[in-house]
Amino acid sequence: MRSHYLKTFLAGTVSAFALATSVHAQTVAADAPATESVTVTGTRISGTDTPTPVQVQTAAQLQDITPASISEGLDKNPIFMGGSTPNNATTGANGRGGNLPGYFLNLRNLGTIRTLVLLDGHRVPGTNYDTTVDTQSLPQLLVQRVETVTGGASAVYGSDAVTGVVNFILDHKFDGLKGVFQGGISDYGDRRGMRAGLAGGEDLLGGHLIWSAEYKDSDAITDSAARPLGNKGYSVVGGGTAASPYYLVQNIRQANTAPGGLITSANSPGYGMQFLSNGQLGAFNPGTPTATTNFNIGGDGGIEHNEYLLPVTNNAQFFAHYDHDITGNVTGWIEARYALERSYEAGQIFTNTSGGNTLTGNCTPVNGVCTGNPTVNYTNNGSGAQYPITIYSGNAFLTPAQQAFLFPAGGATSFQMNRMDNDLMSKLSLDNHMGALQVSGGLKGTLLDKYDWDFSYSHGETRNQLTSRGNINSSRFFAAIDAVKDPTTGNIVCNVSITAPGAFPGCAPLNLFGQSATVTNGSNASQAALNYIQNPPTSWTAHNGLDDFSGNINGTLFDLPAGPLKAAVGVEYRLASLDVTSTTPDNTFNPQYLRLAPPGTFASTTASPTGTFPAPNLSRFKEVQSPGRGSENVSEANLELDAPLLKDLPGIELLSVNAAARYTEYHVGGIDPTSTDGASTKASFSASTWKVGAEWQVIDDLKIRASRSRDIRAPTLWDLFQGPLTTTSGNLDPLTGVSGSVNTSSVGNPQLKPEVARQTTVGGVFTPTFLPGFTATFDYFHIVIANQIAAISGNNQTVLNTCESSGGSSPLCNLIVRPGAYNDTSATNFPLLYLSAPQNTQTTWSEGFDVEANYQTDLTEWTPLPGMLDFNLMWSHTTLLKSVLTLPGSVTTDIAGAANAPGAALPRDKAAFTVDYTLDALNVDVQERYYSPVRQNADPTIVYDIPNVPSYFITDLNLAYDFDAANMPFTGFLHIDNLFNKQPDVIQASGYTGSPGMNYPVLPYEDLIGRYYTVGVRFKM
Repeated sequence: MRSHYLKTFLAGTVSAFALATSVHAQTVAADAPATESVTVTGTRISGTDTPTPVQVQTAAQLQDITPASISEGLDKNPIFMGGSTPNNATTGANGRGGNLPGYFLNLRNLGTIRTLVLLDGHRVPGTNYDTTVDTQSLPQLLVQRVETVTGGASAVYGSDAVTGVVNFILDHKFDGLKGVFQGGISDYGDRRGMRAGLAGGEDLLGGHLIWSAEYKDSDAITDSAARPLGNKGYSVVGGGTAASPYYLVQNIRQANTAPGGLITSANSPGYGMQFLSNGQLGAFNPGTPTATTNFNIGGDGGIEHNEYLLPVTNNAQFFAHYDHDITGNVTGWIEARYALERSYEAGQIFTNTSGGNTLTGNCTPVNGVCTGNPTVNYTNNGSGAQYPITIYSGNAFLTPAQQAFLFPAGGATSFQMNRMDNDLMSKLSLDNHMGALQVSGGLKGTLLDKYDWDFSYSHGETRNQLTSRGNINSSRFFAAIDAVKDPTTGNIVCNVSITAPGAFPGCAPLNLFGQSATVTNGSNASQAALNYIQNPPTSWTAHNGLDDFSGNINGTLFDLPAGPLKAAVGVEYRLASLDVTSTTPDNTFNPQYLRLAPPGTFASTTASPTGTFPAPNLSRFKEVQSPGRGSENVSEANLELDAPLLKDLPGIELLSVNAAARYTEYHVGGIDPTSTDGASTKASFSASTWKVGAEWQVIDDLKIRASRSRDIRAPTLWDLFQGPLTTTSGNLDPLTGVSGSVNTSSVGNPQLKPEVARQTTVGGVFTPTFLPGFTATFDYFHIVIANQIAAISGNNQTVLNTCESSGGSSPLCNLIVRPGAYNDTSATNFPLLYLSAPQNTQTTWSEGFDVEANYQTDLTEWTPLPGMLDFNLMWSHTTLLKSVLTLPGSVTTDIAGAANAPGAALPRDKAAFTVDYTLDALNVDVQERYYSPVRQNADPTIVYDIPNVPSYFITDLNLAYDFDAANMPFTGFLHIDNLFNKQPDVIQASGYTGSPGMNYPVLPYEDLIGRYYTVGVRFKM
């Protein structure tokens, strides 16, 4: 191991080049007490500048920008983009939901998982099951400053520091008491929020104690119609080709469903009719067809509405840190923190379909809309079949007249009914709880009056629980809709209660004919029936554990002609674990005792040999995470050197080189997520990382810096051992030529290896002596990530085609489960299951630059106006952010300047300009943020006839005033987010045409809350 480590280090030092540290990091060091040895983030050598750019923002600056939290203020920094926040409308395959209850920062839009979060230089255990960190769970009131390394730092800190490091540095010397209380409300009278916190510091028992307690919450926006774009039905229709471009239209409805039920059986007298709100039969208007099948403009088709736009969020946290001088050279410390967070939101998509639509007659698309008045036809047992409803003759909720009309003598004895279940979906909610505990302790001191050393141990535990309330139990649903009259009592009962007594105890008959016209999303069903099909709730819980031991020593080895040669050596050992439990370990649908569709209605499958139900049916309408388990131990060693080479020469005031290297070994083991018998699997891998760089002080006014690094992101235990999560999708199978829906099971991959990134930064710092108070930095970056971990699914058309052309020999065929071999092209060999698993099969590269400029001046020196004025400009430009899968025929996409709504969007230019004015007790802050235009999609092969989304400006204002009350100093403040109530622009993804109303059509960085007022008071004594 040692030989490999040294070779890596020596190879890295050869490529060292000029580099200098951030002016902000220098300022921090200069402002620190002379007796304190400051370590700047990005290096473990005390009193040494880092070779990688560092941005520093003080807590005071961040609370002026955004008083809600330090994390929310950081998220406005242009270098962060694409992170998860509670203020973004999150939409996934599940429908509305999935908002994590915190702020997960994402440097350069390359993934939260590739941004390492530190607290006082120590790795923070992940607060989410995938090891990402909610920075809002850290002690906000005690943060002194946040230092962000905007380059690779894996050689210094280990895995995950691919795009950089965010280090929250606490004020360990704080003495006194301080607190905050504030409340907020939107211009629309909703999204009420409050924050209350208290922090203290005092000398205690010969040491010093700091502590804090804080609570923060925000109400939900419970109806998307509370904002202008809610319920507009924006969708993208067309084929995305030159012959049929994508068009943006409004008022889209799912034309093969109706809220109260649409009869789709061609042999039924009621074919093409719907059940109205009162349960009566009536005509169905399918609306105007578009270039996208099933989805029409206007008419009576289904659309999701009245869903939550933003969730309820709650955050409580507690923190304490105590340090004590044991001897003159040794200090001991202990620290504990606990955070409890929750988000809650409701609104999902539930539809029951037996098939799709077809059109007969002339359909000539014009701007995506059919002309020529084609006829809409409904199909059964089609590829879109999902939880199909079969109504049999004698259903007790049909009136005698309906019974006579729908089931005439000698006619069909059943019919299929498609339904948009607004009444059921509004009752499905996601309740997300997160608890994070960390206890740490250690010793630090000096050795021989020249070496600083520290040893620490940290234990972290995280518990994430996601509960789905109202998640329909499929077997209970089908038992309940088959309602008949008991021939003995005349009561309406479930048919299965007569045919299989005791099989479904407590079965309550369910009336799905119509939906209430007087109650929003109200149901005509009884509450007993709704309770029966929705209970019990489903949930899954992930427990993560981390034990981290680390030791470091740094100091001066000896003096060189240009200054001291400094070094840092460290070792680290981590034990991590993941244990996932679930209320639904087996999500297989059980048809026993149920009267489903007549035999032969759907294609024969292993689960349904007689074709009474389609393959996608699961035991619950919405997927539930299956159990999983894994663990790992990680051993690391690192070395860092800082050597001044030249000094006090013409054009070279100082030239120094910095280099670091780290070697890491991983040993992992857990339950094989693809096994059916819980078999275990083990793996091991190693990784080496390095960083080289230098700083060149050209003259007093100018510093130049550059660095080169090799960084890694090791697969997490979730990547490796995630248990199955089953969803449904449909496509064309090239082997059998059959189109149909198949379940896709997302699982971990124990064979993953670390991602490898190579990053280059070149920049400089300008501090002109002719303009006191002005500083400017410029930094270019170039990042290439190879072997990037990305999910590959068997339902990917490229995967299907590659496997078929290989005759089944491609490794990708392992993602497709079939009943037979690849020489069987009959319809019976249609896939039984697709697997979606992470693979080391993506390459991503990004390039751009960051600019920051600061200017501070006393107005009285050059104007008749009094007061201090501060200007700050932060600008981040992304020239490209390209990705490509290493699959035949894969398209290279460039997200820079594009959107993949609703998940990702990256303007090429993002900027924040802040003006701060202070006059005695008054302080005024104005921040203007800018986002450049974005095109509709990152995929260059997709054709749109939709304009680009225009540039976006948003303004925030903060007013603060210091005053005394009861002999105590206070600061009152009024903050207004989105001062001019700037409305977001419309952007929609074509994939959400199939779920009309589910996705609120805005970019993730554009404000959907509207003007928001926060009033509060802070005190410090």
